[in-house]
Amino acid sequence: MRYALLADQVFTPEGIETDTAVVISDGKIESLTTTLPTDCDVIRLPGQSLMPGFIDIHIHGRHGADVMDATDEALQTISKALPQTGVVGWVGTTVTAPWDDILQALKHVNSYVQQPQGCGAELLGSFLEGPYFTEPHRGSHPPAYLKAPTLDELHQLREAGGSSLIRAAVAPEAEGAMEAISWLKAHHIKTSVAHTDATFEQVTEAHQRGADCGVHLFNGMRGLHHREPGCCGAVLYHDMLAELIADGVHVNPVMMQLAYRMKGYQGIALITDCMRAGGLDDGEYQLGAQTITVANGEARSPCGSLAGSTCSLDQAVRNMVFETQVPAWEAVQMASLVPARYLGIEKRLGSISPEKEASLTIMNSALEVQGTLIRGEWAYRSPEFA
Repeated sequence: MRYALLADQVFTPEGIETDTAVVISDGKIESLTTTLPTDCDVIRLPGQSLMPGFIDIHIHGRHGADVMDATDEALQTISKALPQTGVVGWVGTTVTAPWDDILQALKHVNSYVQQPQGCGAELLGSFLEGPYFTEPHRGSHPPAYLKAPTLDELHQLREAGGSSLIRAAVAPEAEGAMEAISWLKAHHIKTSVAHTDATFEQVTEAHQRGADCGVHLFNGMRGLHHREPGCCGAVLYHDMLAELIADGVHVNPVMMQLAYRMKGYQGIALITDCMRAGGLDDGEYQLGAQTITVANGEARSPCGSLAGSTCSLDQAVRNMVFETQVPAWEAVQMASLVPARYLGIEKRLGSISPEKEASLTIMNSALEVQGTLIRGEWAYRSPEFA
């Protein structure tokens, strides 16, 4: 199938183009042209902006389903719900839980990604978030299941997750953590620091061994202090990607702006850390082995800690633009090309360029999702846009 999309604006890797049609053929972007094609259908999108589809590298669930459910139905539910938020690819994230539950979740993701995934957002792999964290900044991760990493367990995780296990998080100060980071890097698993009381020096060593990302910057880590920069200071200082939950709850917009000024858009990946309550009403929901209460859209554990979010990635983009005054083009990069580059999939996803997959999102001037394409096929259209 071959057709063209003509929107008011097209967000390309170089900037925002106008009077530009994007020609799509067989699920891929064929070309960008200022000459309106006459040899195929042209879908006009007045008042809309055409953007690269978003990629969420840290998400637990949505619309009542969670990766820890370890079922095809749960993964399908999440994948089908995400295009409504502009997301075309996602990394299924685990939580600290009984060991066998984690292994089952990783096995299920590994099995799922080897099957045809249909027209929902593409499940790109799994992210091990827990149990290798420490107590002071554990957040909602149950203390009963926290532990130090061992090489034997890492082998078990690798066997369960196979090549789909593409990310893992570790607290650098945990016993055996440095050896674990070296092992993960050697096995091509992207390693992050998270839920940690590590000092600046400990995170620096972890970075030197291969840790290249700070999970949800400012949350679940030793904060910034002028005499001890801590994990937060290390992530800001070093050439490490900073995840950011831009829901306005986890991080004050002033701190979001500060992170942007220090890292630039190239150093920040917007994430949701969304749990199963995303897109649903307030109430009680299961997260791993515990019950989470959602009130006013905020998810909290029984001890009162934030327990993921109910945010969507399009909302995160809006917040960066309207609450933090980040230019729209840069905010979109934080949700698309930056995470694609981090995962090493930028040759097929993350930007509107020839030969890349036509996995795109369409937004209006209020940055609300009006439609999402997955490999050239409609995965979502808003009622106003249908």
